[in-house]
Amino acid sequence: MAANRGSETKISTINATKSDQEDAVDIEKAISATGYGTFNVLLLLAALPVAWTGIFDTTTPAFILASAECDLQLTSFRKGVLVAFPFVGMTLTSFVWDHVTPYVGARNLFVLGLLADSVLNVLSSAVDSYHVFLAIKFVNGVFTGGPFSMVIAYLSEFHSAKYKPSFARWAGLAVNAAIIVPAVLGFTILPLPLTIDVFYRRYTSWRIYLLICSIVPVIGLVTASALPQSPRYLVDIGKPEQALKLLARMYAINKRKPVNAFPIKSLAVLQNSQLSRQSVFQRSSEKLRISCYNAKLLFSGPYLRAVSFLNFLQFGSMLGFNTMRLWVPHLFVILNNFDADKWRKDRAPTMRDMLDRRNALPVSQYLDCPNFSNICITWKVIAVIYQNSSIIAVSAVLFSFLASAIANSKFRKKLIMVAAFFLSVISSFGMNWAQHPAYMLTLAAAIIVTTRIAGNIVTAVNVDVIPVPLRPSSVAMLTTVGNVAAIVGNFLFSALLDVECLVAFMGLGCLLLACFCLSFFQPKPVRESTSKALEA
Repeated sequence: MAANRGSETKISTINATKSDQEDAVDIEKAISATGYGTFNVLLLLAALPVAWTGIFDTTTPAFILASAECDLQLTSFRKGVLVAFPFVGMTLTSFVWDHVTPYVGARNLFVLGLLADSVLNVLSSAVDSYHVFLAIKFVNGVFTGGPFSMVIAYLSEFHSAKYKPSFARWAGLAVNAAIIVPAVLGFTILPLPLTIDVFYRRYTSWRIYLLICSIVPVIGLVTASALPQSPRYLVDIGKPEQALKLLARMYAINKRKPVNAFPIKSLAVLQNSQLSRQSVFQRSSEKLRISCYNAKLLFSGPYLRAVSFLNFLQFGSMLGFNTMRLWVPHLFVILNNFDADKWRKDRAPTMRDMLDRRNALPVSQYLDCPNFSNICITWKVIAVIYQNSSIIAVSAVLFSFLASAIANSKFRKKLIMVAAFFLSVISSFGMNWAQHPAYMLTLAAAIIVTTRIAGNIVTAVNVDVIPVPLRPSSVAMLTTVGNVAAIVGNFLFSALLDVECLVAFMGLGCLLLACFCLSFFQPKPVRESTSKALEA
């Protein structure tokens, strides 16, 4: 059953002459008339820093763990909590942004979020307290979670249905490329012995790194301020005249014609659909009710098996991806500090041995200290560690994009998913017993790349399996599950590293093995139930 929109809703037009009323078109047809071209490309470029900010906030903490260990008094568990906390902020407040956006507009949301994020990132580079830094990272997640999740949806409102699939694919590639940049900046800055005094504050390399990374939200703040409100949003808030002017400008830029050549002279709008005529509380309550109803529907009847399948695979793939990509830089800093000259056993050291802090070169003189476990280690950071992280990030972006491009049939999707999980399982179980850091790095990279591919295929299978009315709810659910997986993975992995690191890798391998076995039994497309989804 569809949501009741009122039996007395009427159609009106702007420029209400008789001929205009006869020629009035809906917003979708008006957007189609603008075509696709320079305006859309410039819009994507202006919105990229907005999307990149969310990725930067969840990625940059991973690259400062080694350099900031003594300054922030980091233990293994504290490191895991630190890299997970931006995801906590995103997860706990994602529904808030979803309800607020229709009233403030996506552009205004971008500006608000990036302004707060820019200030917080600058502050984070100056703090000495772990708990203050942790609080800042949480609030970073709160303010960037909304803009990050809504950039693609905002951009899609400037495109007709004809261009949306291809645009979403290429825009997704451009957005995901953001995971490469923090690694490249880390490779360039973090190994340097930098020390700069700023306002009587001593800035070392990791603080300078955070300052430079904070340039991205500042750029995003500037570009977001220049973004227009989407034409659909302008119509919804009762400003069709502005929507028509925007569409005419889009047409002129894309077609390289005068603004007055735009063929659409009037828009058909629903008089009673304007957001300005309804209270925020009523609309939010109704939207929340609809979301709960659709979620309940997804976990009942014919949808339950498919939804459980998709969410379990999403949890496994995103846990593997976000745990390994955020821990690999620091793990290989530790491996690089392994004191091979003092290894006396008659076998090659495993990763478990090399990650033991007692076997690290910087602590060899402190082994007999009674409070050895509380000693912070000044790790030697070399550029090649972050150079390898850059290569892994590039591989994850490119291979996941190519896999999504060729996964255009049910058989190919199943084949790619099964292969991706198989490789991730082998790599997870094999990492500890690889005989050289180069092999360990290759296996770690394989986990990151294959789980990223598997996550993309899960999203593609969701489109095939879940019917259109429930698809937005299922996609939102997959996103939330992915963020929860990142939180759980980093919490558990960091806790197990302190207790028994072998269990951390074996546990990851067992989870991915379960995903591999389950991937053979993909559900069939679910027909719409007799209980229809509600529409917001």
